[in-house]
Amino acid sequence: MRKLSSKLTLKDCLIIHLERSLERKSQVRKLENYFEYQTKLVKAVDGSKHNNDFSKSYTPRLFRPHYPFSLRPAEVACFQSHRKCWQEILDRGLEAALIIEDDVDIIDGEFKAAVKLAMKEIKMGDLIRFPIKPREKPRNRSVTRDNISIFEPTLIGLGMVAQIVTYDAARRLLERTERFDRPVDAYLQLRWKHGVRVLTLWPNGVREISSILGGSMIQEKSTGDRIRREILRPLYRAKLGIYALINNRK
Repeated sequence: MRKLSSKLTLKDCLIIHLERSLERKSQVRKLENYFEYQTKLVKAVDGSKHNNDFSKSYTPRLFRPHYPFSLRPAEVACFQSHRKCWQEILDRGLEAALIIEDDVDIIDGEFKAAVKLAMKEIKMGDLIRFPIKPREKPRNRSVTRDNISIFEPTLIGLGMVAQIVTYDAARRLLERTERFDRPVDAYLQLRWKHGVRVLTLWPNGVREISSILGGSMIQEKSTGDRIRREILRPLYRAKLGIYALINNRK
């Protein structure tokens, strides 16, 4: 039985890193040297390796609203990489951990102020997102300190570059994602499925720099696929908004 203090502490950082991504190794070292937490590199699942049996976890059209696109191997691998981090939190009995991807940079003062606010407001079972763009609106109240706000969004945004994940949130997410049908950030939007309280922190001192580190690890889309996505994406977003509105009232 884990014994928790009344106030959660953040002592660990998990950095997701794809070993073959040589362009990002210097940034990983920079992040390791920056954080005052105990850091650990988590080996990202490689979507280019054919020995990964993605069919064991990826099941199309599993949840509603149905995700309209097939997942590429890199997207399945990204989801599995985050699941590895959640498992790490459970295996080590961490109250909470900062999970970051290897293509982020930190704005020092702003980041530390954001983490301070996050740890003041966090509760066991929460997940706090550090988005790279301010696209979310508060569902109810927000708490603001030093021009930084934390709130529960009406519709959870996309992106998984950085999050603080508590033990209970990691446990619940692991239990409910043995099989999945959409990218990890799109699944996180389904709060009525996973039951985790997801908070947004903005501004937060985190910025994505994949464009100067060799680009995204997700494969390029074909012209036909891009056109199809431009048509289907707004329809899916509209359905997602309706589901969120209905479930926000519960």
